[in-house]
Amino acid sequence: MMNLETYLKQSKNLIDKALDKYLPSAKCEPRIIHRAMRYSVFSGGKRIRPIIVLEACKTCAPRARNLRRDCLNEALVIGCAVEMAHTYSLIHDDLPSMDDDDRRRGLPTSHKVFGEANAILAGDALLTLAFNILSKHLSPETSVKAVRELSEAIGTSGMVGGQVIDMAYKGKTVSAAARRRINKLKTARLFEASARLGAIAGRVPDKKVKAMALFGELAGTAFQIVDDIMDDEDSLKLSGKHDAASRAADVTGKAKNALKIFGNNAVRLQEIADSMLKRRL
Repeated sequence: MMNLETYLKQSKNLIDKALDKYLPSAKCEPRIIHRAMRYSVFSGGKRIRPIIVLEACKTCAPRARNLRRDCLNEALVIGCAVEMAHTYSLIHDDLPSMDDDDRRRGLPTSHKVFGEANAILAGDALLTLAFNILSKHLSPETSVKAVRELSEAIGTSGMVGGQVIDMAYKGKTVSAAARRRINKLKTARLFEASARLGAIAGRVPDKKVKAMALFGELAGTAFQIVDDIMDDEDSLKLSGKHDAASRAADVTGKAKNALKIFGNNAVRLQEIADSMLKRRL
């Protein structure tokens, strides 16, 4: 089996190629908004969410070649929609009225390059395009399920809701319970949706869809714990960092355990969960 690093690189290239196809050309008017959309989408993201969509589908999809190909083609569309929605959230999170960040992934944020108004519109356009491709490039049954799941994951019961709670604590001490709630909505919910959507594209029964969704939620939770460790690396005491790392490892173990129903088909997803844990610890 191909080593994980090579596999992830190939998967990212596949997703980037598809994103390039679905995004409007930077030469297409109005150019500035299309440039802004592409700037943020192609600013160095690792594509972990769409990769989870693809790998969840591969884990679930039938073995028959034609059916499997159709499932994976739909998963790629869904993965692109998830990445567009994720990028929209990053653009808006960085705005002066939100987290007020000047840089992301080592580059100036969208509003610093294109102005605040164009950054807002670029985020809006990416979110709109995400649902557009779900409606145009999937089978009717899968399209309805994908639109419902993604909209719930990024709405007030998911990502938007988490951002609202996060903003309410701006400048205040955040309790551990509130931080868990914020992280669940802002981060874990979209990971859960990515895994669930991959299973839906793989056309498996509800029992396996739920197992895959649980994997995604737990993997996303561990992912955010690791991010929090890095964000607070200078201020966290050694004991606090050790406790957080232990929690991340424990949650990752539970995520991998949720995949038992898939047997050896889920080996790659287990590797991805481990790599998300170890990437910064």
